[in-house]
Amino acid sequence: MSYKTILVSLNDLGRNQAVLESAAGMARAFDAHLQGIYVIPAIEVCAGIGFEPIIFEGNRELFANSEKSVRAEFDKARLDNGIRGDITVIDSTSPDITGRVIDCARRADIAIVSQPPDETSLSVVGRSFVERILLSTGRPTLVLPRNGRTSLAADLVVMGWSGTREATRAAFDSVPLLQRAKKVEIVWVDPEKEYPHPGSSPGSELAAALSRHGVNAEIEPVSTGGREAGETLLTVVADSAAELLVMGAYGHSRLSEMVLGGATKSVLKGMKCPVFFSH
Repeated sequence: MSYKTILVSLNDLGRNQAVLESAAGMARAFDAHLQGIYVIPAIEVCAGIGFEPIIFEGNRELFANSEKSVRAEFDKARLDNGIRGDITVIDSTSPDITGRVIDCARRADIAIVSQPPDETSLSVVGRSFVERILLSTGRPTLVLPRNGRTSLAADLVVMGWSGTREATRAAFDSVPLLQRAKKVEIVWVDPEKEYPHPGSSPGSELAAALSRHGVNAEIEPVSTGGREAGETLLTVVADSAAELLVMGAYGHSRLSEMVLGGATKSVLKGMKCPVFFSH
């Protein structure tokens, strides 16, 4: 089991150097093909006053003019790392680029994107872009923080575990990365909430299953003490100096997470290291 096609989204222009450095390093480690995806959005037409529409050409102009430099950045990362790869540039018929990135990600083993920008920022790769990638590709996604460590080489990995479908996908989708770590700490947050009688060592069966893949995993049940689960995971990551967090995305409905908050939402907001998500 390995990652042989790694997709990297290149529409977050200010982040491309850091994202390409991480993605190319991962492609080199797994002897994988690096697939860049860059989408030029269409002109945006909005309803105006009366019968006159408002036409916004700024995004299309920006991304059309940046295509040459993005290609050059990608080619440099590929050559510097001695890896195989190519970049796909799509001239979109929609101002929303997300659907085109999702289509390409469904043909890759894993996708790499940046953490959503600040909620006040205007961007074609805002919060909804990352959320839709996590929910719709059917593939695991690595999200790189805007502030913090972006390297994907991790000696210590923290895995959030809850026994849910999403957590299970994340645990086994991430095996190729876990095999490269010196230690994987499986953190089961408040196991008694999921199972009234979780046993004397909750999650030990998962640790045993991962060990058969050559993963050095240990289980660590953790109480939230009334805090939100995502905040608890981020605290564990910070306290342990872990270099990668693995977790399921949107174990509850997206609507409930938007209204009530949830682990995915809080981790996307507060992450300081790469996070591996599966849904």
